[in-house]
Amino acid sequence: MIEKNHLSPRPVDDSFSLSMFNNIIRSADPGQRLFTNAEYKTLSAYRFSLDDELQGKSWAFLDLFTSSYKKALTRADSIIATQTQKPFDFSIDESVTRSRQKDLNFSKDIPSLCNRWLRRFKYLALDQMYDIVNADTTGKTDFKTVIAAHEAKLREHIKATELRAIKRITDNPEGFENYVSELYLNALAEGFDPHSNYFSAHEKEDFQAELSTEELSFGLDLDENENGQIVIEQITPGGPAWKSGDLNKGDQLLSLQWEGKEAVEMEGATVGEAYAIISQSSGNGMVFKFQKADGTQKIVILKKEKIDNEENIVKSFVLKGEKKIGYILLPGFYTEWENESGSSCANDVAKEIVKLKKENIEGLILDLRFNGGGSVGEALQLIGIFIDEGPLAGEKGKDGKMIWMKDPNRGTIYNGPLVLMINGQSASASELTAAALQDYNRAVIVGSNSYGKATMQEMFVPDTVTGNPRPTNKSRDVIKITTGKMYRLNGETAQLNGVKPDIILPDAFDGIDYREKFSPAVLPAETATKNNYYKPLPPLPIAELSKRSEQRINNNEDFKEIKKALEYIRTQNEKTEAISLKWDGFEKWSKQNQYLWDVMKGEGKTEVSNKKYTPDANSLDKALLANNEYAKEINDRWLVNIADDIYIQEAFSVLCDLNNLPKTTTINNQQ
Repeated sequence: MIEKNHLSPRPVDDSFSLSMFNNIIRSADPGQRLFTNAEYKTLSAYRFSLDDELQGKSWAFLDLFTSSYKKALTRADSIIATQTQKPFDFSIDESVTRSRQKDLNFSKDIPSLCNRWLRRFKYLALDQMYDIVNADTTGKTDFKTVIAAHEAKLREHIKATELRAIKRITDNPEGFENYVSELYLNALAEGFDPHSNYFSAHEKEDFQAELSTEELSFGLDLDENENGQIVIEQITPGGPAWKSGDLNKGDQLLSLQWEGKEAVEMEGATVGEAYAIISQSSGNGMVFKFQKADGTQKIVILKKEKIDNEENIVKSFVLKGEKKIGYILLPGFYTEWENESGSSCANDVAKEIVKLKKENIEGLILDLRFNGGGSVGEALQLIGIFIDEGPLAGEKGKDGKMIWMKDPNRGTIYNGPLVLMINGQSASASELTAAALQDYNRAVIVGSNSYGKATMQEMFVPDTVTGNPRPTNKSRDVIKITTGKMYRLNGETAQLNGVKPDIILPDAFDGIDYREKFSPAVLPAETATKNNYYKPLPPLPIAELSKRSEQRINNNEDFKEIKKALEYIRTQNEKTEAISLKWDGFEKWSKQNQYLWDVMKGEGKTEVSNKKYTPDANSLDKALLANNEYAKEINDRWLVNIADDIYIQEAFSVLCDLNNLPKTTTINNQQ
């Protein structure tokens, strides 16, 4: 199916076989804590023959890998239990390393493998001890105190956590063999490019939920209370948990059990672990065991249902400061799968703009940061909200012909001052939107260079019999295949290059090699002939806006810290990092690491008096929130995040500058 439909399928040869083999090993053993070097070498005998197997010459690797993987997981289970039996010795001068290198590094023998696990456990214990020491603002808690009071409990917690991680694989609700088969098939698909994937039925559901306003969910949110217990934080009205009538906020989660599988106890588990088990989609129900506030225990069986995915829905707010500015957050280019009359992110943005226009806004910020893309059709509809008519982007498929995609609707919904925010996690449809609005001089693009994915994917059913390759609601497994590349109106492409903002803001994540160009089997960037039919608007005063923004950034303490962090991260990338497993060295490393993480989150430390606006819900939403406590709580969290975000604050200032500049200001469009 991939060879038939892929934009430019690579030859299935020895090079492909090696790529696929490495994908399998990295997916199965990402930390190289399962296989020994000898076992890896045994599997490596097939690294250049998977292509031959796929072409029917033999079939041995998958069976060997499945049995070897099961054996390695069973052994890891035993090692975890053994290495956590006695207290950890933190007086030994040893370390764990974090390398940016991508070479595989397996232990030479079983004793070395056991030592690798033990050093991991000591690292995890020290990390939790650091949190305990750091949480005491009085300074009375030190390392020796924590060792005496918490070491045994932490060791038991680490043991339970690691055993649960092994069990999630061996007792996967779809079955271990199916789990390994899915891993194999996805490694095969990703051998062609990073965005071609194999999805089993539940993986298809998860992927579609990411790009939809609905998701299959039990309808409850979990959190940890002050005692470290997992409790219900929120119950979604109308969801399965709400319908049960047996659950309440604050109920403690005791165990999780997929029907037909063993129960997994939640004592000492983290919220992340609980969600990892819950996310293992299954058509069966899940048995939840809770403890109520009065000490009684309640067992409920819930099945996932489609409910609103609040994380994906468009949200709008009013920023009240020097100017009254509208702010719209678009987390993803969602669409209602297999339902043309369903939810549409472009339509939802249009509705939010109508609400904001009633607030008499003087400009609009559209935030596409962390927006990984989605429906190209939705992106074209969104661009059309701001562009009257004309071509928006080029698409080139397997036949090599360029097709210029046009604005589907003539006219605009908003034609006022516009700032569009992007960062390194803005990808695909986000980049298409930013590039088109930049080429038309319709928006000032603010932020950091985008991800660099300008390819298009389609979903196919692995069916060569019926001749119907398009997925339906009844389709089980599907293949997502790269079928085209996208081009800017100026003939350039965002593939590998990304979209360069007009106003560049420091971003500590720029020091991490995560963008498209660092992915294996990535497709190259190519240029095309410029579209000569689009008519850009008059150039925006980018040079002046950039000059003013740079002055603010240079005087902003938060951005100064981000620049320092970025420089440090880039320096560290050039070497292998050794983390001491003795307290003094570990504490020093942790403080530096915590500082970097706080800076990278970009929440800022700006004093309230220095903040440039106060965020608020629009008037229509306020009326709706008054009678919905659940929605009001979510809205209040967003208001806090928006108020503290230094990037939104700078985008607000840029938009105010754009409004304040006289129309005769010298202009220089820097694209």
